[in-house]
Amino acid sequence: MLFRSVLILGLCGSVLSTIAQQINDSVETDQKKITIEEAVETTLNNNPNLTAFKYEIKSLEKIKIQAGLIPNPEAGFEMENFFGGKELNGFQGTEYTIAASQLFELGGKRGSRVNLADNEINSALGNYELIKIDLIARVKTAFINLSEVHSRILLQRKFIQINEEILMTISERVKAGRTSPAEESKVKVALINSQIELQRLERNYSSAQSVLNSLLGTFEKNIVPSTSIFDKILIPPDKENLFAELDSIPTLKYLNNETNLRKAELELEEAQSVPDITVILGARYLNEIETNAFIAGLTMPIPIFDRNQGNIQSAEVRIQQMDEIIRARKLAVISSLNTSFNNLFSAYNNSVQLRESILPESEKAYEITRQGYLQGRFAFIDLLDAQRTLFDTEAQYLLELADYYKSLIELENLTGKTFIK
Repeated sequence: MLFRSVLILGLCGSVLSTIAQQINDSVETDQKKITIEEAVETTLNNNPNLTAFKYEIKSLEKIKIQAGLIPNPEAGFEMENFFGGKELNGFQGTEYTIAASQLFELGGKRGSRVNLADNEINSALGNYELIKIDLIARVKTAFINLSEVHSRILLQRKFIQINEEILMTISERVKAGRTSPAEESKVKVALINSQIELQRLERNYSSAQSVLNSLLGTFEKNIVPSTSIFDKILIPPDKENLFAELDSIPTLKYLNNETNLRKAELELEEAQSVPDITVILGARYLNEIETNAFIAGLTMPIPIFDRNQGNIQSAEVRIQQMDEIIRARKLAVISSLNTSFNNLFSAYNNSVQLRESILPESEKAYEITRQGYLQGRFAFIDLLDAQRTLFDTEAQYLLELADYYKSLIELENLTGKTFIK
């Protein structure tokens, strides 16, 4: 009976182990590994906000077609001199007129409308590029956040493994009567806390995946970085070269499009001040004498009071306003560039120092303390302190490196250049 029970428990354990392995295999299969370049490319192809803006540009292209159309002619019909008195009784003296009129726009109005539509398209295209650059920056930032949390999870698992190894060593020393049970309890508490921290990081990782999924235009995909961007530190760009190319910065180039748009608006308003001519041609039938005659006419407004002067002056003021807007934007860009560069070099220097000096020393100190503790030369508190110092240093390195890459992304967003590939 006992043998049968043991056999059943063994079979159950085997089945559960197989199911667990299948679940793990399923999770691994469902993972979608992606590089930062693939993330950017997928976003540019799938992001609904970017796609929606393309329709806005198409709409402006149709408006341009409308702007170049000639006004339609108008047809009219008139009856005169009927149901009157004496000779005009009934329809005896009635005159019938059929006429067509055509408005002729003068002053280059149609060309000005087309030019304005062209500039509106150029402005929208410039705005589209700004939106695209900003979207790329958001995708890269989301990818950096995902990579950072992913690296933190790997680090936390390493930390848990170290705690488990320490716990195993401490447990053996407690059994041998060489160490106090209190030390074993401390390691158990540290292990539980590290497992809780791992669970928190895994929740953050799920949130970071959701953010990146939203930008990619995908749904609930288990995205993981295919390569760790934290394996290397990119060389920062040259500050002088970027400041020498201020005029090529996308936000300032967009303002040039806005200036051209306002000039086109002024051109159209000036064209609107020129009166248009309406030409009328038609035929008239005189019932009284039973004969036909042709009619012709010409109408044109007399620009005495309204010469569109208010709209022209408003357009001129808006052009003058652009000088100050460009100046303010340029100052803001320079300030943002300086701030991003300061953050960039601070994070870069910290990352290099941590990687080349502090991390190796922390690893060396931990290993010496661990070996010394096993030989009885260090106290248990020294081992925990060395372990915590190593872990905090590795976490700080990831944080500084993430800040460095985020500063690089800010520079990409400002300059329109690509530093992270």
